[in-house]
Amino acid sequence: MKAGKRMKGVVISKPIMYGNIATELLARNSDHTHKWTVFLRGPNGQDVSYFIHKVEFKLHETFVNNNRVFKSPPYEVTETGWGEFEIITKIYFPPVSGEKPISLYHMLKLYPPDAPGQSWPKNKPVNNFFYDELIFSEPTEEFFAMLTKGAGGPEIPLKATGSQTFSIESEAAECKRLETAIGQVTVRHDEYRDRVRAAEAEAAALRRDIAALEAAS
Repeated sequence: MKAGKRMKGVVISKPIMYGNIATELLARNSDHTHKWTVFLRGPNGQDVSYFIHKVEFKLHETFVNNNRVFKSPPYEVTETGWGEFEIITKIYFPPVSGEKPISLYHMLKLYPPDAPGQSWPKNKPVNNFFYDELIFSEPTEEFFAMLTKGAGGPEIPLKATGSQTFSIESEAAECKRLETAIGQVTVRHDEYRDRVRAAEAEAAALRRDIAALEAAS
């Protein structure tokens, strides 16, 4: 179906969460060390199929049928393995949207972060989650109807919980950390700029002194 008329000046965004979860295999029948699941879903685990046509996960070429395509949820792949590699998650939208597919990239993470002096519990999963927003500028009228039809209730909770990684509260905290980091970088930048200016002035003075000595000799 051909895309229809676009809605001028309209911008709509839809939040998504993607990534993987991995657990160590305690009983092994092969060299595989972990069981993992790569996924795409809403931040609250909600269905996003009302505006997505299909999702393709591209795994490492050593996997049988390494391009896994899903036309309905859940959009996820579960496998076992021992190595970490880049996974491409490609999102396709309905033909009436007139939107090009979007590709997301992330490294499959199996092993926990280094924690000096601490051991990672054997049954504790390793979560590697990412939050993003799909921005649709001037969507077609048909696609706009799809995007708004499935909207109901808050898509991102106010506060984080044990099962919910992303929230408005955590987003605000992240913005605050970024502001603090930017402020620290600005201070260091100003310090180095002043030191460079002082060094340049000192070098210029030395050059004048050398020129004066050479002229006098």
